[in-house]
Amino acid sequence: MKKVLTGFCNNITDHKEKIKWWVESFRKHSDAEVVLIAANMNDGDRRVLSDLNVNYVEVTENDTWYINNKRLRHTKEFLESSDGDVFLITDVFDVLFQSDPFQKMDLDNYDVFISKEGIKVVEEPWNGDVINKVFPDQMDYMCENSPNDHNIKDQAALIILVKDNWIDNLKNFSLDEGWAMHCQSAGPTYFFEAWGLKNSILRKGYGIPELRDDGFVYTQSGIKYDMVHQFNRVEEWKNIITKEYE
Repeated sequence: MKKVLTGFCNNITDHKEKIKWWVESFRKHSDAEVVLIAANMNDGDRRVLSDLNVNYVEVTENDTWYINNKRLRHTKEFLESSDGDVFLITDVFDVLFQSDPFQKMDLDNYDVFISKEGIKVVEEPWNGDVINKVFPDQMDYMCENSPNDHNIKDQAALIILVKDNWIDNLKNFSLDEGWAMHCQSAGPTYFFEAWGLKNSILRKGYGIPELRDDGFVYTQSGIKYDMVHQFNRVEEWKNIITKEYE
């Protein structure tokens, strides 16, 4: 079974260090193939990916203001053309791997895997605001045909797809299962306290993720997270967990 990690990004040269953290932390824990979907490449970008020994597929995207959802079409085309069997699709600039996320995928019972933030949309103003702006009537051709009142639509679309049960055989990992954690909502960011997200997570019975002395982020019960998303929003965490990849 061929496993593939992929992600989409542009401005490669400007983000060489972030791409390095993404790919090297993954390779430390998994032998799956890594293929970057790279937009609007130039020769400097190609040299960067060559230096990092990253396989890539070049694409062109002119509408970079809406690149968060424009990447979906390019990703779909890559999946359809690839000979891979199982794919992990993540952000590139703010995801770091602590162990192999493929190991927790129960492929006998599920086809799609995502991770919860530990809170409801109504408790987190950002996603609620986006959904109200771009999907006021639920969904109508989703991102491409939604109002352009916000330039980041993909996460809101996914939330609606999950809510309305459009995805069959879906595994939605909880915050305490150790597959992925999102620092925006479950880490010690400004919003974690100011928006009351910490209290929301505790009310639901989840533990608070924590960075331990060994330099890894764990669930409160001691399960090491496979993926830490948005780690760069917590400067102390970023400096510690990326140190070995500098």
